[in-house]
Amino acid sequence: MTALKELSREQRIEYIIMASLLIISVIIGIIVGMNEEWFLRRNFTAGYMAGALLSVILLFGIYRFIDFCISFTKNKK
Repeated sequence: MTALKELSREQRIEYIIMASLLIISVIIGIIVGMNEEWFLRRNFTAGYMAGALLSVILLFGIYRFIDFCISFTKNKK
């Protein structure tokens, strides 16, 4: 816990965002894996992994794009 206290504010925000992305991707993976229209019940693991991987890649890409736009506007001023 002391390692978290020694981090800067920006690093703490990065860690919180990454943990949130991971949790959201796990939830989406479970929802996709349990969808029997896309995957058979016995293939839950494949659906879970595919859903989680695609959602975390998409969410991370959106996050990096927003981060780039914010830092670009800050550097312009």
